[in-house]
Amino acid sequence: MLRIFIILLCIVLSAVFSSDLLAQQPSDEKKETTEKKETPQKKETPAETILIEKGGVLLPRGTLQIEPSFQYSYVSRNLISISGFYILEAIVIGEIAVSDIKRDILQGAITARYGITSRLQAEVKVPLIYRSDREVRGPGTTEISEHTVTDIGLGDIEGALFYHLILSKGWIPDIILNCRVKSTTGRDPYDLKVDSEGRFKELPTGNGHWGVSTGFTVVKVSDPAVFFGSFNYYWNIKRDVNRTIGEVDPGDAIEGSFGIAYALSEKLSISTQYQHRWTYQTKVRGDKILGTYLSAGTLFLGGNYSISKNMSISLQVGIGVTNDAPDVQVTLLMPLNFKIF
Repeated sequence: MLRIFIILLCIVLSAVFSSDLLAQQPSDEKKETTEKKETPQKKETPAETILIEKGGVLLPRGTLQIEPSFQYSYVSRNLISISGFYILEAIVIGEIAVSDIKRDILQGAITARYGITSRLQAEVKVPLIYRSDREVRGPGTTEISEHTVTDIGLGDIEGALFYHLILSKGWIPDIILNCRVKSTTGRDPYDLKVDSEGRFKELPTGNGHWGVSTGFTVVKVSDPAVFFGSFNYYWNIKRDVNRTIGEVDPGDAIEGSFGIAYALSEKLSISTQYQHRWTYQTKVRGDKILGTYLSAGTLFLGGNYSISKNMSISLQVGIGVTNDAPDVQVTLLMPLNFKIF
């Protein structure tokens, strides 16, 4: 039912977008009158700049934003596997394997956003991913081995549309709908090269599945603070990988978040956000894979500084608060705005 809801919502959004575009084409006389009545473009506040990246504020009509970004993520996991059985819950008969896994991920991306109308915005994101995975087997034992593999490649390119459905009035907040499509341009995890010992020689830069997501963002301004929250549903489309693996259906995901952005001055603002994502179990040939259900919660602390009218810089630090979330994420954003017409 949720997948049907996604498809119907995307169809509705497309219809709304089309009608909005037609409404934005006035006659020559009306166009001249409108141009005469146009006021100078309002400068974005630092808090609004933060919300543009989160999909809570749209760009003005005819504005192009180019946003280079750099994100560093660190993940560490201690894995213990036991082949045997317990006696009196204290003695293990069998083999105990201990692994210490550390993963560094650096993602550079270029995101382009364009204000098609005052209520409609398009977005395209092209990521480049560098990964370094290090596995230490048998830490704390006499037999220790270490394996490190690094790789770099294009990630999964994404495209999105945002529509400002409800304008804030009185106690009613702004509500912005979104619809996003993720491609499979990154290297998938199914046909990776391995060495003679069965260890990976290369790493994935994508998940190998097309994905569609939809949701909404709610924004309420209480000057100088801005409150915001969002809800999104992610549909990862299943595919038949090969004869050996068969059909793989990655788990869909539900994500919710809430936060506050606070303007300290005309140039500086800070933000706090909590985000939680629940990912359902992956199915292979119709059977659920145990251990693939994830519950990832992350607390984000960030700030934005406006360097000039059309340029700003944002820094955000994410701290994982559940075991399934990355230990730490550091993101640097440098959006540049250009007025096309």
